[in-house]
Amino acid sequence: MQKVIYRSEIENYVQQMEPAVVTYIEEGQIETFEGFDTFSIVAFDWYNIKDLEADPSQMLLYLDRDDFFIICENEASFAEASKCFTPAPANERAMYLFFKNLIKGDNVNLEGLEDRISNLDDAVIHDSSDATREQILDARYDVLRLKKYYEQFEEIFDELCDNDNGIISDDYLNYFDILNNRCERLVRQVLNLKEYVVQVRESYQAQIDIEQNRLMKIFTLVTSIFLPLTLIAGWYGMNLQMPEFTWKYGYLFVIAVCIIVVAIWAIIFKKKGWFK
Repeated sequence: MQKVIYRSEIENYVQQMEPAVVTYIEEGQIETFEGFDTFSIVAFDWYNIKDLEADPSQMLLYLDRDDFFIICENEASFAEASKCFTPAPANERAMYLFFKNLIKGDNVNLEGLEDRISNLDDAVIHDSSDATREQILDARYDVLRLKKYYEQFEEIFDELCDNDNGIISDDYLNYFDILNNRCERLVRQVLNLKEYVVQVRESYQAQIDIEQNRLMKIFTLVTSIFLPLTLIAGWYGMNLQMPEFTWKYGYLFVIAVCIIVVAIWAIIFKKKGWFK
């Protein structure tokens, strides 16, 4: 028998499964791959890579010489499994076709994620706001989820290719080896995206540093100009008898000194190119 079922329906198919399977699944003892003498169980978290904001849901695959069941946790995983499931004369081929259809077209979605990261790379040059930072963090989170998603398939296909219990015939081992190679390429593609996100994040931080340097430059300009003026103002603000107080042009002299100071600093900053 080959069928897609809900996890809550397992008890209805006890006769087709090994007696210990139901208890084993209900107790949550499932690892990514479990191989027994007469059957194998595969467990993985399914991610809808078209909507990475959706929560993952678990799928369990039960395979023996007579039966192949895809056990789904909720409606989303059931709908996806039903879409990817293709009955076949051999259970091994049905499992192969399921995985093949499950990851079919994923490289196109990864290319869409790459375009999204590329747009962020362009955006950080003109926009270093918190919104851009949040988008970079979201992209990083999505890439890490995909990395975990495809790495679990690598582990599954490695175990299936080892075929320690001999459930899979030799004719179909090559098919799972093909799937393993395909997943390795997907993992490499995701790792490249991970490095790309790191570069975008570094570009964002560099842009922040540039803006901070510009701000510090402005503060330096203002401080350098007004510090001597403050000194002059503080000097003449003291309750002292300055010689200029009795001079007819003393007030104009102080104004001229202030203007000269500002002009000198302006010339210095212009030569250094700080007004660019």
